[in-house]
Amino acid sequence: MQTVRIAPADPDDRGVADLLFTAIGGDRTRLAAATRRYRIDGSTELVAATIRDDLVGVAGYEIGHDHLVLLHLATAGTHRRTGIGRLLVADIGSRHPDLPVVAETDGTSVGFYAAIGFTGVPLGEKYPGVPRFRMTLGSDSARTTAGHAADDAGTSRVIGG
Repeated sequence: MQTVRIAPADPDDRGVADLLFTAIGGDRTRLAAATRRYRIDGSTELVAATIRDDLVGVAGYEIGHDHLVLLHLATAGTHRRTGIGRLLVADIGSRHPDLPVVAETDGTSVGFYAAIGFTGVPLGEKYPGVPRFRMTLGSDSARTTAGHAADDAGTSRVIGG
C-alpha cells in the first residue's frame, strides 16, 4: 500500500504547472490564466497529491456560497487509474463537508465521476461537437464512497502538509 499525501500546492511549481497544463488541454494561455487565478483569487484553492516526493496529481477548485466547483483535476500518466483522482476529490469534499462538489466535464470523464458517486445532467454542446455534463457530488455518503474506492485501489491518504 502506498501513502498519498495531499497538501496545498504552489501554482508556480513546475510539476504542478505541467499537470495543470494537462488538465487544461495543452493551452498555454489558459494555463497562464489558471495559475494567475490560483495565486490571486482567495476563493480558489489548489492541492497536490504526492507519493514519497513524487508529484502524482493536482486538483483545483473554487469555494462558492453554496457549492464547490472543481476547476481542474489531473493525475500523472504513470499513476492514472490508481485512485489518485478519487483521493483528490474526496480530500476536497472533506475540506468543505457542508458543500456539494460540482464539476463540468465532457463525455470522456463522465464514467470517472459517476464511479465515485457524482450524478450528471447533460448541458448540451458548449463547444461544437463536444457534449458537456454538469456532475454533482452532494452527500457525505457519496464522498465516503469516493474515499473507500480509492482505498480499494491500493492507496491510502494522509491529509495535511
